[in-house]
Amino acid sequence: MNNLDALFYQNQQPMWVYAINSLLILEVNEAAIKRYGYSREEFIGKSTRDLRPVEDIHLLEEILNSKEPKDIYESEFRHVTKSGAIFHVEIQAYDIAYNDIPAKLIQAQCIEAKKDIQGKLQLTESKLNRLLDSTTIGFYQLDPNGNITYWNNAAEKLLGYNREYVLGKNIWDVFPEAVHSDFYTYIEKACTHKINVEFTEYFWPIQRWFFTNAYPGEDGILVHFRDVTHIKLAQEVLLEKIEQLKEISFLNSHYIRKPVASLLGLTNLIKDNVIRPEEFKEIAEQVQACSYELDDVIKTINKKVNDGDGLKELAFEMAEFCINDLLKDVICDYKNTHPTHRVVFKASANIMYYGSKHGIRVAVENLLDNAIKFSPYADHVVLTLSKVNQNAVVSVQDFGEGIDSRVLNKIFLGFIKRDVSRELGEGLAKVSTVTRRHHGNVWVESRPGKGTVFSVRLPLSTMSAIKAGIKTDCNSYRDPGLEITYDEENKYLRMDWRGFLSLHTIKAGCLKLCDLLKKHDCKMVLNNNANVMGSWEDAAEWVGKECFPMLEEAGLQFLAWAYSPSTFSRLSADMAIRALKGNVVIKTFNDKDEARQWLEEVGKAVYIDQD
Repeated sequence: MNNLDALFYQNQQPMWVYAINSLLILEVNEAAIKRYGYSREEFIGKSTRDLRPVEDIHLLEEILNSKEPKDIYESEFRHVTKSGAIFHVEIQAYDIAYNDIPAKLIQAQCIEAKKDIQGKLQLTESKLNRLLDSTTIGFYQLDPNGNITYWNNAAEKLLGYNREYVLGKNIWDVFPEAVHSDFYTYIEKACTHKINVEFTEYFWPIQRWFFTNAYPGEDGILVHFRDVTHIKLAQEVLLEKIEQLKEISFLNSHYIRKPVASLLGLTNLIKDNVIRPEEFKEIAEQVQACSYELDDVIKTINKKVNDGDGLKELAFEMAEFCINDLLKDVICDYKNTHPTHRVVFKASANIMYYGSKHGIRVAVENLLDNAIKFSPYADHVVLTLSKVNQNAVVSVQDFGEGIDSRVLNKIFLGFIKRDVSRELGEGLAKVSTVTRRHHGNVWVESRPGKGTVFSVRLPLSTMSAIKAGIKTDCNSYRDPGLEITYDEENKYLRMDWRGFLSLHTIKAGCLKLCDLLKKHDCKMVLNNNANVMGSWEDAAEWVGKECFPMLEEAGLQFLAWAYSPSTFSRLSADMAIRALKGNVVIKTFNDKDEARQWLEEVGKAVYIDQD
């Protein structure tokens, strides 16, 4: 009895016992009498239903009618006192036998304070959500698996997807095109290492720069980001203006001074009566020639200023459009403006695109102008559109004399270096600017006497497909375009690249190769670029200066490099090899079988010496 007295009658929490069959209360402690306001006589014999508000009795009935009997259960309810005051309780119920009657022992803990705190927290959370939804800073939250659990209004406006679409989806399924980018690298770093990261990166599908912070927490990571495109654009414009001023200063000091000095000299001759009357005509012709020369220089300066100002406006008006329709519109205009040449259009696919319609139009028009200019003896040029590995490829073919290797090298460098690009002319500079802002690139294939083909690669994002209601394959965006196999017999690793390469895909391939070199204790690699298209000039210097030292440290000694048939890919490879720092022996080949044979011969010598 002493134990019962201590555990039940003297317990500070309200407790009572009720019969399971009748629900009538059989016994009650002093704490329950005080809390509920009934006397002991009133409590005994009362139904446990009477302790609940009428509208909540069905909740008790649901538990009583449950087909899963429990010896102990816990739950939250609302209870009511004798005076009618309603409060929240947390109930713990235990099966017991009371005087041989099947019964339940109930302990009721008041949780009003807890509920009050929860209410305040919910109110605070509601206010925080309203604040997050009203800010111009984008917020989203990821669970430990990378699924989106929160997405505010600013994220909708900045990135284009509403929260109903993204909630519950994996972030890399929503933005698969970001997998091979710094966005993926930094966010995964925050998730994996549980550290704060911040970075500024260009998100090419919408052509905006974002400053991003990622904070890890118990439930995943919280990411907030803001648009800093205006800052980046201002920096770009400032650099452009500085380069313009340098060029204008150069033109002023080297080209304007000559005709001006000539005009001053000629007019002084007239003013000082040095010339004879019969020489006036000759002097007038010289004055006119100097004036024409001066006018040409001034026009050149004005064109550089106007064209430079126009570059920054090329790619910031984003829209969804059909590339086929855009190209047909351009061709229609060229029928009137360029009657000497027909534009033959060939399209292997109908492609919806999300990007700068005006910018792409300017790029295509400049390529067509260039093709017509260098096809003086032909009556047509060819405009081709195709879809290759989630990329729209626009090509313009002329039928001129072709471009020699020296000029091709200059064009290649012009697409990499700003100072060299100016020497190519404003037309190709605009093409380079447009493609760079669309995360694409430009390359050229040319044969002397056979003509030239300029090609532009425009990566396709998921945005245009989703806007058009087209289902996309996210895995195609994640594919790095690389397969690495180990030749057990000849003891070398073979890298088979395909499609278009970028700095991030090449970095990923390099790191994977390092691991495999160590795993197989391998010294030789066959690098097959036979199926690589276009250019990867943005990664060439990194490959030579960073990648090869890592590979050499991992054990690489000999590398057979099979060239791509693409001219600019070959030039990218040559640039990487020239930048090589280290002692890796590299030999290049036009044919992958020749590369394999050389490597196998080297392997025999290497491994025989070891034996």
